[in-house]
Amino acid sequence: MKRRTSFAHAAVCSALLAGCAASDAPTTPPPGNTAPYADLAVRKTNVSGVVFDPEALFYSFVTWPKNPDDPTEEPPPPALLYGMPTVIRASAWGAKVHLVDVTGAVADTSTPAMPPWGQWQTEKGISPDASMVYLMQAESTPEMSIGANDMFPGEAGFLPIPAATYFPTVTLRPLAPTGTQCMIQMATLVGDAGALGALSKTLSTETGTTVTPASLADPSSGRAVALIWVYSPSPVLDLFMFPSGDIAAETSVGALYSLDWAPPTGAPGQSSMGFTAKRNGVSSLGYYALVVPPNAPGPVKVSFVDTLTKKEEGRPWSVPALNMPGLPPGVSFTRLLASAESGPEKDDPFAEDELPPDFSFLCFPQ
Repeated sequence: MKRRTSFAHAAVCSALLAGCAASDAPTTPPPGNTAPYADLAVRKTNVSGVVFDPEALFYSFVTWPKNPDDPTEEPPPPALLYGMPTVIRASAWGAKVHLVDVTGAVADTSTPAMPPWGQWQTEKGISPDASMVYLMQAESTPEMSIGANDMFPGEAGFLPIPAATYFPTVTLRPLAPTGTQCMIQMATLVGDAGALGALSKTLSTETGTTVTPASLADPSSGRAVALIWVYSPSPVLDLFMFPSGDIAAETSVGALYSLDWAPPTGAPGQSSMGFTAKRNGVSSLGYYALVVPPNAPGPVKVSFVDTLTKKEEGRPWSVPALNMPGLPPGVSFTRLLASAESGPEKDDPFAEDELPPDFSFLCFPQ
């Protein structure tokens, strides 16, 4: 990566060097020092992030009330940034996050997520072994709340986030301790007010039996339900979560259901948050539910193709496939971000070589 050397960069480096120059060198302990010997503590990697309901984030964005003084004002974006009110409404205050290893054992658990952003941090830390891969599993607690309805009252035009029963949710984004700490880890939590509620209605109609969100979320059934949301390209890391749409999906195993949304009216097949589910089809949101029956053989691959061509938007977009050796039973969720093709990088004769940025704190497996 190349860029011009800036005055700010030089100033920061100078300040760091000045700080080092001003530090006092350690003194040699006197002979006969009898200080007790102790082993150093075992090094651990701390893991921290936020936990939120991605469907509540979307719901907050699309139902944001108009500004009476400026009806053309855009709502705050669905972005996981500090200070963003849509995040406050979607954060799962009081939820806990477990780090689960490949055997399904819990390696560490977080403290309850704190308001207003749903921040959490693991209690003990994990071994700094980059070959170890973990998944995050979020779960509700009796004290958990989502919506921050006191901060966003109905009198100001805010629709309350529909009440829901939340189920343990595995985030299908692997995490490996590649650095001294893992930060900005995004654990997700879903309930029966969104896609699971809609999917249970559709499956009940298809099978002629009663299928409930709780039965879909029950790991003892052996069935896996993966909610997969393809988002538009994000301008900053993977923090912006604008829905995509017109992205076709195909799976190697199980059945795919396209998920769509409309303002909730109680229409047949609609969940209380406004979602509907239909077998196959192309979602206008880029949102899909994959249902895999118990004991389904082989790995899981879900591929995506952008069906639109819009040069001004850089479409068709490229979307990574979801590849998993298998899905955990119960409910899981994953975020996939589309990317637009960028033109060739222009040569800058004044640019200087510079090391690429260090993103090891994101803890992607190597």
